[in-house]
Amino acid sequence: MVPDRLYAAGDMAKIGCNDCKGCSYCCQEMGESVVLTPFDIYELTVHLKKSFDELMRDKIELYMTDGMVMPNLKMAAHRLQETDEIREMCGFLTEEGRCGIHDFRPGLCRLFPLGRNYEIREVRTEKGVEEVKGFQYFVVKDSCPKLPGTKVKIEKWLGIPDLKKNEAFITKWHYFCRDFQEKMQELLAAGEDEKVKKINLSMLEWFYRTPYDEEKDFYEQFEERMGELLPIF
Repeated sequence: MVPDRLYAAGDMAKIGCNDCKGCSYCCQEMGESVVLTPFDIYELTVHLKKSFDELMRDKIELYMTDGMVMPNLKMAAHRLQETDEIREMCGFLTEEGRCGIHDFRPGLCRLFPLGRNYEIREVRTEKGVEEVKGFQYFVVKDSCPKLPGTKVKIEKWLGIPDLKKNEAFITKWHYFCRDFQEKMQELLAAGEDEKVKKINLSMLEWFYRTPYDEEKDFYEQFEERMGELLPIF
């Protein structure tokens, strides 16, 4: 499906919803869809003062998609007082129906109801034609009951410090995951299930479980880890 319109971070889009007051629609029944990046885990561990393994006890879980094991926010059964209905909700949702980690919520939570449209463009430089990887934003149709909302600048909606660095990180992580999944699927097709398991455990240890230094820039540390890991893969 081709989006009706693509946006840059500095563009305005009709996604404002009065700070989601009285609504927790996007925090319910999300299954395994809120996939967490290494930056998301870094933010959670730093602000909650908990390790990756401690978060695994009740707030996050692992699942495999296309041969790659990824962490995601864990939904928990919750009984609604108004209707006595039991629904699956994010474990960080408060009794008042508000996000308990709003200031450092994961990237996909910040993004909703937007999506990312990734593209590889050919750019002519002095050295010849080079491929430039990146993405633009789009509004996901019928994703939020309050759409269309008021106009708001996308970078303000996201509220991510050092957004340019974050976008570069998101792009690199996206294409790494794409290539990683392709390789894992090849190994699975060849019957190398144990090898896939070992590689995934190493990847989780490398990018997620091993703590990042809070005193240093996350993105620089990520680049260092990526630079050391890519030759191995």
